[in-house]
Amino acid sequence: MTRSTNTRILVESALLVAISTLFCVLDAYLPIFALVYPLPIVVLVVRRGLRTGVWATVVTIAATSMFVGPLQGFLVLTKVGIIGITLALCIRRQLSPVKTLAITAVAVAVSMAFVVGFNMFIGGFGIDETFELMQKGMSSALEFYRSMGLAESEISRMETYLSQLTETMKIVLPASLFMAVVTVAGFNYLMARLILGKLGHKMVELKPFSRWRLSWHYGWGYVGGLMLVIIGQVTAVPIVFKIGTNIVSVFGIVFLVQGMAIAWYFFDKYSVHSIVRWLIIIFAILNTTLLQVLSWVGVLDAWLDFRKLSS
Repeated sequence: MTRSTNTRILVESALLVAISTLFCVLDAYLPIFALVYPLPIVVLVVRRGLRTGVWATVVTIAATSMFVGPLQGFLVLTKVGIIGITLALCIRRQLSPVKTLAITAVAVAVSMAFVVGFNMFIGGFGIDETFELMQKGMSSALEFYRSMGLAESEISRMETYLSQLTETMKIVLPASLFMAVVTVAGFNYLMARLILGKLGHKMVELKPFSRWRLSWHYGWGYVGGLMLVIIGQVTAVPIVFKIGTNIVSVFGIVFLVQGMAIAWYFFDKYSVHSIVRWLIIIFAILNTTLLQVLSWVGVLDAWLDFRKLSS
């Protein structure tokens, strides 16, 4: 390896470590950066190897500790090290997008469990406390509306709705956590593909969004969840109802994505203008009924194959 090559690697590593440290420091104040701070390590490991990525992670931990304290720096190990290095190794080994997403999702789940456990151990702050804070916030909001002179009937209706919303959130918490894990893994994978593609790295082919499709086997997951919901309601067994609700929630979101892919396929087929496409998608997102219809279309497509992709 020539001296100029060593210099180039050193400069690239220093730049990516600086970006990773910046993301980690900003995460202490704006948690939105949690979505992107594994990416510099991903790029570094893919381009320069595992050893370079490990050293970069160690330097990032030390630098973050200097700026925002050792606790935040220590959490970089899970947030950057585990997720970033895992995703990078999957990309380096040219694993399929599905395998990469699944393995990275496991890494995100491990990281999330570690962070939550760490916060509970250090600060005694857990899920129950989160819902208590939500409840207090809702109560404060209702008191504010009452002080503004809103009718008691309206406040009572809002209180009932918020109470039902809180109970629903408790029931679907496992499904919400699962989808959050998959979303973080998927977002980082897509962003890594975009960045590495711009840098000239050859990536495993990913089908266009309009051709995404799950086979009919997955449709039975949705149907099975619905059956558990019905059985739980009929037999008055809460645990069965809750399991079924979470299964339906997960498969409902999965098939919602498939429903959107179907819509995008027909947008392409009939050359719908991009502005019109996004206006329709935004309208669908804001309309819960249309979202449910799209999800059902995705489920039916598992069997009916509206786009004839299997042929």
